[in-house]
Amino acid sequence: MMIHRRRWKSGSFSTLQSLRAGGGRKTLPTVSSVADDGDCRDDDSDDDDDDDSDSETVLLPGSATITGQQSKRSSVFWLILTVIITGAGVVLTLEIIRTLSQQPERFGDTNNNNNRAAICAIQKGAVRYLDEWVQYHLLAVGFEDIYLYDNSDDFEIQAWYHQSLDDTSTTVSTASSSDRSNKLKQIIHIRHFPGTARQNEAYTHCIKQIQKARSHQWIAFIDIDEFVVLRDTQQYPTISDFLESLPPEYGGLAMNWVSFYWNHQMHYQDLPVTMRFQNRSDHATNRHIKTIARTHLVRKVSNPHFVDYLLLFRWWIHTYDTNGNIVEGPFNYELVDDQIVVYHYQCKSLEEYKERCSRGRATTSKEEWSSQLACQSDEHIMRKIGKFPESIKDDAPWQLLMEKVPGYANKYTNST
Repeated sequence: MMIHRRRWKSGSFSTLQSLRAGGGRKTLPTVSSVADDGDCRDDDSDDDDDDDSDSETVLLPGSATITGQQSKRSSVFWLILTVIITGAGVVLTLEIIRTLSQQPERFGDTNNNNNRAAICAIQKGAVRYLDEWVQYHLLAVGFEDIYLYDNSDDFEIQAWYHQSLDDTSTTVSTASSSDRSNKLKQIIHIRHFPGTARQNEAYTHCIKQIQKARSHQWIAFIDIDEFVVLRDTQQYPTISDFLESLPPEYGGLAMNWVSFYWNHQMHYQDLPVTMRFQNRSDHATNRHIKTIARTHLVRKVSNPHFVDYLLLFRWWIHTYDTNGNIVEGPFNYELVDDQIVVYHYQCKSLEEYKERCSRGRATTSKEEWSSQLACQSDEHIMRKIGKFPESIKDDAPWQLLMEKVPGYANKYTNST
């Protein structure tokens, strides 16, 4: 029986020997396939196989093990990839369903105003400032509702809610505001929310409740020492009028701070904040922003200054300022202040600032806040609140209160 045994060329043979010597685990190509490339030649020999068409395949030790391991790894890889793709598909589907159920036309009172706006806020130790703050934003600026979270331990705003608001129903005499003033208790919603550093949690809870109720198209996230100011109240009498003018791609509106400090006042006075502090520096516009966001686009609030949008929209829906600049994060370095801003009365008098240091804030613990350098001594406090000369008169919020809510403002103008 004649067998055709093919012999490797010298170079190939040495490679085979080295592989065998090194225990390599590799499958060599069949002789026929190599012959097609001209890498081997025929040689007759007297072997015991009479099938001239047969070719030999040489398998090195361990090759079957390697093949099995590779197959197993490949199977695991494809399983993991399938799970990832399936999971991503489920998340995307749920996000689409959630988004479709929260279309903008489903929010707000379409029979009244398609751009109803509300405020989410949290307070701690600021009860004496609430009368002015709620009447300004509800009756002068035109927000529809306020959702007020109380971060105090003893639910301190509950007494204010039941006593002070009953008294305010008789303080407004203008026809445009009187109807709403009589139902302030119906458009101010309070919730006890004690605990340490819960501001972001309160804001997120607030937006979720409003999304479920589909009650408002816009939500502003501001504090009790902040006042939203429209520059042109003739063109935009209310906040809803202004928001209606924004392009649809605006997921949110960034409003720069305008900072007020202490106006050289040492002690608290029982007068409205916007009446007491009417001077600012010539560079009072601050890089910090506050946000009014479209309700149906918000996923959560992870910072008091900005919101996180739904994953489905986060790549093309943004927060903008009124000049059309995209604003990401808590700062807008463009310092835009021509149409809408937030007046921030962050310090007030020296006495009130010290109280603020000792009280703590809803964003931090009492110990963390009081340990800041600006709370350590009168010298450090003065460096904080007296670092800018306040030479420019700016009483826009107070003027608006006197115009829109004279019943409230006149109590103080007549007594001074």
